[in-house]
Amino acid sequence: MNVTEMTRQDCIALLKTQRLGRLACVRDLRPYVVPIHFAFGDDAIFSFSLPGRKVEWMQANPHVCLQVDDVGGAHGWKSVVVEGLFEELPKGNDLDDSAAGVERMIAPVDIDRKFAWSLLAAHANWWEPGALKPDHAATVSGSHLFYRIRIEAISGRQASW
Repeated sequence: MNVTEMTRQDCIALLKTQRLGRLACVRDLRPYVVPIHFAFGDDAIFSFSLPGRKVEWMQANPHVCLQVDDVGGAHGWKSVVVEGLFEELPKGNDLDDSAAGVERMIAPVDIDRKFAWSLLAAHANWWEPGALKPDHAATVSGSHLFYRIRIEAISGRQASW
């Protein structure tokens, strides 16, 4: 097996093709890691969530880390780590009378939220992981939020056989 460093361009290429990553945050010197669905665009990571531990911890300490990988089986693997700053995207008037269902309830109006929406909505059911709580019915309320992780550093490694 040959392990090599990935270029920034290769790291970004992986981020553009993947949707699932592991977000790490820290509060009171305690780490917390959770899987998230995300989209990459404009040199940032965008995601959607309901309030909870992850959001509370990122609001308390905006320094976060995202790990994304592609395990290619017999051909090798790639892994990228993004270090960045959490930033909640400002809320606007979220109701759009022309939308329907869940999309009507979470459609953003603010320009940053519109950009996040456009990236995330390009993939089927993008909102489900952020809108579902264990053992609860799927409900999306006005408490949801869109957020961005502004990339400060990015690195990656890949292995091939």
